[in-house]
Amino acid sequence: MSGKNEVARNLRQQEPGRVDSHENAADTQIIAQRKPSRHNGGITYTVKTTGGDTFRIVVSGRVRWALDQLCAAGLAGCTPIENPAPRWSAYIFDLRGIGIEIETIHELHEGEFAGTHGRYVLRSTVTRGMQGGAL
Repeated sequence: MSGKNEVARNLRQQEPGRVDSHENAADTQIIAQRKPSRHNGGITYTVKTTGGDTFRIVVSGRVRWALDQLCAAGLAGCTPIENPAPRWSAYIFDLRGIGIEIETIHELHEGEFAGTHGRYVLRSTVTRGMQGGAL
């Protein structure tokens, strides 16, 4: 045996016309997506960064939920332990991608599964606006 997995070949060699869908993704801004059948445009927020820049965003779904949790927590911040959600790090990644400043503080925790967790603290000033994406 050669030790190589014959199934895991290069897809471009198998299918010469195949296009890599991730090639052009580097220039795409990450924006919280919505499902049109269930959401009505999201909520508008005004964001002021620590540098003084002000802009507006529209978010919906779980990303909006995470932003609301961060706003309510204030300087105490949020952790996945105190505010359970399946993908906190993904929500934070999306919010940072649209320009919101969020600090991650690494904390130790004890117990049966001792280790570390992140505390997310909102550093930008975020004001909730109108529902439906009206600017």
